Amino acid sequence: MKHASVRLLTAMVLSFLLLPLWQQAVLAASAKLDCGPVTNKSNDLPRIAAIGTNPAGTGAHAIAASLAAVGSKATPISVRVQPYNGPNAWMPLLQNGEIEFGIMNILDASMAMTGTGSYEKPFSGVRVVSGGVFPFTVGILVRDKSDIKQFSDLKGKRVAWDYGGHAINQTWVEAMLEASGVKPADVNQVRVSNLNDGVRGVAEGKIDASITGIGIAVVEEANATEPVRLLSMPTTDAAKAVLAKYGASIVKQPAATGVRGDTYVIGYPLHLVGSTKVSEKAVYTLVKGWWENLAELQTKHPLFKQWTKETQAILNFTVPYHPGAINFYKEMGVWTAKHDAHQKEICR
Repeated sequence: MKHASVRLLTAMVLSFLLLPLWQQAVLAASAKLDCGPVTNKSNDLPRIAAIGTNPAGTGAHAIAASLAAVGSKATPISVRVQPYNGPNAWMPLLQNGEIEFGIMNILDASMAMTGTGSYEKPFSGVRVVSGGVFPFTVGILVRDKSDIKQFSDLKGKRVAWDYGGHAINQTWVEAMLEASGVKPADVNQVRVSNLNDGVRGVAEGKIDASITGIGIAVVEEANATEPVRLLSMPTTDAAKAVLAKYGASIVKQPAATGVRGDTYVIGYPLHLVGSTKVSEKAVYTLVKGWWENLAELQTKHPLFKQWTKETQAILNFTVPYHPGAINFYKEMGVWTAKHDAHQKEICR
């Protein structure tokens, strides 16, 4: 009987691990989260705060750099940017209090907190500070002269794969392929270390297609080397249903480098997160500084057109908000009883 129970447990664990990453996240999100209190009770502001982000040239880096500049100017805290390959690389530092903040998308945040997808263990200290940019848009980039005109043309082509320290990119690639009826086995998978390597590989002809954020510096750089083009997602109900499972939607992309005619891509929230190792006073002070200087932030980078006061306290958050942020958003009237109810719903 004991051996049978062990075999059953092993089978259940393996069945979970073999699920697609989005299904692991959905199942984990259905369980109550460990929403423990902030452990840093200090009333003194830190002299320095670091934001973990992706490499220079990415949207996450541009957002962090702008927040750092304005935060340092508007508050007594010197905010700096620390680039890594992606959240998988900096998440342990956030959990341990070695960095204070990070930029990550809504699905990645859920996977990190629940220890699912590309995260081998849960990082229970993650807290949303700002709902961030919505929609942050991503798509699949090819050379403009390429014969790849739609997603089905990717079959047999070299597609950037894995993405190392920013593994959520791989999840989004597979989501777009699934929504377009293309299987991972249909493409020639070429491992890259991060998004920038994938985008540059397209321009250099080493890779046929790569995921990319839209309106970011590395795309401008690639386009200057070799004109590039974004593939348009199918807009069928079936495709929309697939993306909805990942917390994303299909949106029409406004004019940007790589957009040739009507182009549909995927969009999702891109958060600023902190941790329980950051005091309520520090978070409150910085959120207030960014809120009061939103006009200046919006001159720093086009992505801040999607960073509005309305998107800072969103209702579909998948990990809890930091109490320092909640306190400020309540004062501004954008955190409501519905937000409180959702926070209680996801926490145990």
